[in-house]
Amino acid sequence: MSDTAGGPGAGGPVSRRRFLKGALGGAALLALGSWRLGLADGSGPRDLIVVSSHGGGRPGVTLVDPDTLAVLASLSLAGAYSFPATRWDNQRDLIWSGFAEPGAVNAFRLSTGERVARVSTGSQQNYTEVSPDGHTLVVAARGRSRFLKVGADPAAADFGKVLATLDDEQGAQPCDITIDAGGRYAYAPDRGNDTLVTIDLTDFAVASRQVLKRRAGPGPLQPYMATVSPSGNVLFVENAVVPGASETGSESVFDLSDPARPREVARLSTADGLGRRPLTSEVSPDGRYGMVVCRDSSEVSVVDTGALEVVASVPFPAGSNPVAATFRYGESGKRLFVPLPGRDALAVVSVPDFRVESLVGVGPRPVGVVYLRAPLPARAAAGGHGRAGVTVTLGAALADGRSFPAGCPDPCCGELL
Repeated sequence: MSDTAGGPGAGGPVSRRRFLKGALGGAALLALGSWRLGLADGSGPRDLIVVSSHGGGRPGVTLVDPDTLAVLASLSLAGAYSFPATRWDNQRDLIWSGFAEPGAVNAFRLSTGERVARVSTGSQQNYTEVSPDGHTLVVAARGRSRFLKVGADPAAADFGKVLATLDDEQGAQPCDITIDAGGRYAYAPDRGNDTLVTIDLTDFAVASRQVLKRRAGPGPLQPYMATVSPSGNVLFVENAVVPGASETGSESVFDLSDPARPREVARLSTADGLGRRPLTSEVSPDGRYGMVVCRDSSEVSVVDTGALEVVASVPFPAGSNPVAATFRYGESGKRLFVPLPGRDALAVVSVPDFRVESLVGVGPRPVGVVYLRAPLPARAAAGGHGRAGVTVTLGAALADGRSFPAGCPDPCCGELL
């Protein structure tokens, strides 16, 4: 694409840098253009932000250095991912995903690009999380109202095998799964029954159920995504937009003083400064801030977990439609990385000043993102001639944006499937 974009009242073409400066109030730095092909140099594991692209006809990932924000490589992968399970056990090149294909969860190896495990679930939507010790994967199979425990250690004999199952109430529709840092409890929003299910992972049984009530008006609340704080103080739960209602979703915050029985202490909506349609969230490593990704308003709403209120908003270019984010866990959490499928970019949000520090051009329709500490893959990258390589234009829609049909740029955004 050309380096110009028409802007309202611009009187002609404007530079891409000027366009973005205007769109973000001068807050963003542009990372586009040339990039060097990164290959393994024998120096061992390094920190990587791995962004999954869902467009271009072939799944691929863009590898970004979380310190310099340089694009290191663009590589093929056997499948795309949306909400991958690498939050805790991230010192490996293995990526688990429940959205690479309907009816199964898959494990992909970054170093080779191949799929190395497939676990059938019988559910079109599957949500995954790896335990902090890396030994097991917990799956919420929405269509089956079932939870599965799967062997996740690639060095173990039970890798990729179902170790246990837990059938929930009929019609429960567990719509996400998140595990606390101690590895004892998992939390799952139950969209079918408007409850929050807490699972004791020691015996793989339900420890408690919290019923979530609408604060005003009839109709379901439909809790559908959840994120537990790394420090163990709070749990964030996103509540869906109710079909036919005027509300645009809400955010519930739970106190985890008793981790077996979460207690809802706040519910935030647009009236409290929350963005429209909160889709998922990340909590800073110190537990201080909940970063709520709001798709319809293309922003991140910042919630202070002590004050239990929205204290800031980080806007992205119109039509960015973000659906995921990640911190570099294990460090101070000074940057949040947010893929923007409507802009073919990775937004880098500075914390705690809450501004867009940079927009990094990545592959088409980026939706999934993970932080990994792994060796840089020694295989063909974009522009190369190896079978593993992909040819993509990085940041192709950054200036002009993409148009999506009504609904979500990714099939996992809470539709009742």
